[in-house]
Amino acid sequence: MELRYIEDYYEKVHERFPDLEMWEIEKILKHGMQTFSILNSRGADIIIKSAHNSFTMYFGKLFNNKEIRYKYANLKWRIKYRLKYWLNNKVWDGNYYFALTQEEYNKYIPKKKGRKKVTFDYIKAFKIKEEACMRKDTKYLFKLTGEEDKGCVITKEHFSTRNISLIATRNSEGKMIYNE
Repeated sequence: MELRYIEDYYEKVHERFPDLEMWEIEKILKHGMQTFSILNSRGADIIIKSAHNSFTMYFGKLFNNKEIRYKYANLKWRIKYRLKYWLNNKVWDGNYYFALTQEEYNKYIPKKKGRKKVTFDYIKAFKIKEEACMRKDTKYLFKLTGEEDKGCVITKEHFSTRNISLIATRNSEGKMIYNE
């Protein structure tokens, strides 16, 4: 097998697209390789599609077992959300987000109005709002304020706080309806 470099493809691409200058071709190919390398090193699966929306190339893992495939897809969605957060240079808003099922909501959230202290047995909160909404069985999305930056995910046991607010509710079609 012969080792090839990006420069080996400049002429071939120029033959196919004669309107492009050589420096433009070089810039396009180098940017594509750098992007591919960054995404691949950060654990992203990469799908390259043709103009007819069919798969041309796939870099990643494929599974026959539905449960393993579901868990792997969730992991890849988390990676996607974190990569988008990182690539867009988003500034952290100072809040963590977590979602509760209907049963958890009935167990932890007091029925009376007003800011009551809420105590959770276990909580897993995420820095990225979309990541907190990934579980489809959850119905309520909350914002947790007043926490210092401890990474993408924080987990706490026997946690009490007054600094939570309901920001979204999932409708019957599975979409989150935001209050804000």
